[in-house]
Amino acid sequence: MFLSLFGSLTQLAHPPSIVALQDPPVYRGGLHSFGLFPSFSPPSNRSCNLWVPFYLYNSFLSSISVLLRFFQWGDVIALDLFTSDSFCNPSMTAFTIINSYSAKGRSNNSRPVPREIINPSIPLPTLTLGDLNIHHPTADPFRVFKEDELATSTID
Repeated sequence: MFLSLFGSLTQLAHPPSIVALQDPPVYRGGLHSFGLFPSFSPPSNRSCNLWVPFYLYNSFLSSISVLLRFFQWGDVIALDLFTSDSFCNPSMTAFTIINSYSAKGRSNNSRPVPREIINPSIPLPTLTLGDLNIHHPTADPFRVFKEDELATSTID
């Protein structure tokens, strides 16, 4: 399914500029590569999976400057994007996208990615994406939740 997704994206008249994934398939310890979509992800090591890659379309990548920001977690990456033109309006020449995969921490009462990382106080317009594993009844009112899931969903 993953390979067919990128195959279909290259067939579009206007492919997406940015594809952000959480928990992608990994082959031999690395991400799949696609000629028109170079990948960007936190550095991997044996104790840290590649949870949050970005794929940027080549023509988009050639029209902007990108600053990659990594954190001490392998499940967060930020892209600071800069252009001499504009993104959405004439005054917006910089933009940040944060991609996070926030699983439960070592205990049911912790999360590995602090709130300050996925919801930073920075002057740039920011979009936070991610699989934040909320496990809260408001997200799925018909699901029956375990007590530990409900306890985890109330963590700050």
